[in-house]
Amino acid sequence: MKTSVFLEKLQEELEEDETLTVETNLKSLESYDSISLLSVIAFVDENFDKKIDTKHFKDIETVSDLMNAIGKENFED
Repeated sequence: MKTSVFLEKLQEELEEDETLTVETNLKSLESYDSISLLSVIAFVDENFDKKIDTKHFKDIETVSDLMNAIGKENFED
């Protein structure tokens, strides 16, 4: 998936007004809470067929961290 498409879909999933970048700190977003965390987990599973354990989310702060958890090989510039 193109990184730009991923960012758009993630922004839509989080219902976030702010444009997301790979440097965006997810924990600083107003829309990022336990419910949106579940949405992100479902989004990753649906789009990448990859399950991320909720325990790993405490280490995920930025969009880049999330992309690393999914696997950089799944993204193209």
